Amino acid sequence: MPHPLIALVLSMTSTLGAAPSPELTVRYEPAGSPRAEQARKLLKESDALKTGIKLPRPVKVVARDCDEASATWDGDERRITICYSLVDKVRRTLTGISQTEEADKRTTAARVDAALTVLFHHQLGHALGAMNGRPDSEGQADQLAALTLAADAPKRVVRAAEARHLLAGHAGIGHLSGLEASATFACLLYGADPAKHAGIAKGGWVPAERAPFCAGEYNRAKSALGTMVVKAGA
Repeated sequence: MPHPLIALVLSMTSTLGAAPSPELTVRYEPAGSPRAEQARKLLKESDALKTGIKLPRPVKVVARDCDEASATWDGDERRITICYSLVDKVRRTLTGISQTEEADKRTTAARVDAALTVLFHHQLGHALGAMNGRPDSEGQADQLAALTLAADAPKRVVRAAEARHLLAGHAGIGHLSGLEASATFACLLYGADPAKHAGIAKGGWVPAERAPFCAGEYNRAKSALGTMVVKAGA
């Protein structure tokens, strides 16, 4: 029987493979419709809004109903907002794709969880960049998202590249839309560990001619931004 303290630590460890950062608080606001409630429950059960990355200052994460399907970072409030309508759009889009491919429910669920994890880590990238005094950009947020996701949720890396690839051609999916951005993100994730993440190259989610250079792309991103990506307690 494990020591009580060890049991407590294990109970705090999320499915992402890291205990939640002590600087991060997450609040799920009440949903205003059955569809939003389904999204709220899905997001909460996915464990997507957890990280073991050390943050320079406390950050609030709020999941809520919104007028638009979006995920945003508010630097003044130090708040990441994830909208239930965006979660619902991700779920419905990936479910439709999976049905077309005749993928099973487990595959669909894994894709949705991975997509929600990418949404959160992209906003976490905005937060880390801003709190470290860096000029904000979508490209930098994506680079930081790849670094944090590879460090924080290695078991979701391959699915994350796949989910973003599947959503890349669909408009209005937050920061998961865009073919070029999707390929760059997949390249960074693949480059973090080409052997362990070989499924990304095999899946064709990074262009074949680019794959041999992805380790270099990842290492350059890590050299430029890696000091911001530190696990809590390290």
